[in-house]
Amino acid sequence: MHIEKGVWRYDQQHHESCWREACGGCQKRRARLNKATATPAFANARLIPTAQLAQDAVELCRQIPAKIDGICGIPRSGMIPAATIAAMMHLPLYSYQKGAVKHVGNGQRFQPAEQPRNMLFVDDTCMNGNTVKKLAASVKGYTAAIYCNPHAKHKPDYWVKDLEPPHLLEWNLFNSGFIKRMAFDMDGVLCHDQPPNQWETMADEVRYMARKEPITIITARMEKDRAYTQRWLYRHGFNVDKLIMYPGTESDRMKPQAISQYKAQQVQKLKVDWFVESCPQQSREIAEYSGAWVICTANGEVY
Repeated sequence: MHIEKGVWRYDQQHHESCWREACGGCQKRRARLNKATATPAFANARLIPTAQLAQDAVELCRQIPAKIDGICGIPRSGMIPAATIAAMMHLPLYSYQKGAVKHVGNGQRFQPAEQPRNMLFVDDTCMNGNTVKKLAASVKGYTAAIYCNPHAKHKPDYWVKDLEPPHLLEWNLFNSGFIKRMAFDMDGVLCHDQPPNQWETMADEVRYMARKEPITIITARMEKDRAYTQRWLYRHGFNVDKLIMYPGTESDRMKPQAISQYKAQQVQKLKVDWFVESCPQQSREIAEYSGAWVICTANGEVY
């Protein structure tokens, strides 16, 4: 991005060269956003879907040695791949809670499992390696993660894919520290997309739930839609800090790029670093106009 007379202007050549060369301004911004070292691969950041996590957990099974006789997940996210691996390899499943390994279940129902001698501790990701370090100091066994930051100080014994920061995970994003610096689209993100004439009577169809922090919503719904939108959010337990709604008319909203420009202006005004949007075209436009990172839930791309 370049700033020209106070307006963001997208420059593809500069954008690509920044990823290769990691210029000072871009490096500082990326490091501030992720609290990690900026790298050229940052340009390839994606929102990883939960279905991909399960698929890659199956892939990890190919690496696990035959001597492993128990799978222990690190709550909470690590329990997803751990359960998948345990089921695929027909091994008992455990959970690591408060420094203790607790039996969760095994393939033969209601029959107690023998205590494993070679436990595999599984997490979804390894970012800095702090969990791996703590496990090494407190338990005996092997460690694994589905995704591992190639710059992690401490790496597990096994992993499937290198994953450069930031780790944007569908199963974790809405309950992560990112949401403090993030704003959200509503339709297609918090709830499934429905035609505007069905908003007032829309079915209870939550798509992504945010619980950790009060959230900011920037929606193309108009002010006249505020009352029933608030009722829907309240009914489903969303903790909302700000609900920003389109201030213009229906005809204004129908103009080309009107919604993208409005959302970008609000993103800039709020000074948030991230915006979560459901429409790929709007995601590209909002990123171009605002200079913020835009995560698209429809295709997993980060713009």
